[in-house]
Amino acid sequence: MNEIEKDLRSWSVEVLEVPNQDLKGLSPCPYAKNAWEKDKVLVIQTDDIFAESLRQCSDMPFTDKELIVVASHDIPKIKKFNKYVQNLNILFDTLHCMEFHPDYGAEDADLDFLYNNDWESSLDKPYCMIFIQDLEQVVRASDKLQTLGYYDVYPDEEYEELVVNRKRRLDDGYET
Repeated sequence: MNEIEKDLRSWSVEVLEVPNQDLKGLSPCPYAKNAWEKDKVLVIQTDDIFAESLRQCSDMPFTDKELIVVASHDIPKIKKFNKYVQNLNILFDTLHCMEFHPDYGAEDADLDFLYNNDWESSLDKPYCMIFIQDLEQVVRASDKLQTLGYYDVYPDEEYEELVVNRKRRLDDGYET
C-alpha cells in the first residue's frame, strides 16, 4: 500500500464511512466501506497524473475495480487540472472522472459535511487525485441516494455539477 493510499484509506474510515447528521444519518460516501472491503478500489500513486490517468481510463473497462484513484504529489495548476479532467470525461464517455485538488475548498462550496471533522492527513506534502468510475454505475448509485434525500443539503450549484450534469451526460452525452 503506497503512502497516499494509506492516507486516503484513513480519510475514508474516519470521514467518508461515518454516519453524518447533515446527510440524514447517511455517511458522506455510503458506498465507500463496501468498495474497500470487497477490494474494488485501486489507488495508484504517480509522478505524472496526466499520463497515468489516461492509461487508467483506457484500462478501466478491463478491470474488476469500481473505483480507480490516480494520485500525485506533483500538483498541476487547478484550472489546467480541471480542464484536463473535463476532457477525460469527453474522451471516455462511459466513464465518470472527478478531480480533487488541494486548492479546491469544500468550505467555499458549503459542503460542511466534508470538512467538519477531526481528520488530519498523515502526509506532510499535499496531493491531487483523479477518481475514475463507470458513469452508469455512478448515476445508478446517485439515483438511489436521491430517493433517500441525500442531496438535500447540497448547494444548488454543487448538486447541478455532481448529479444533474452527470445524469445528463449518461442520457445525452455532450451533445446537449
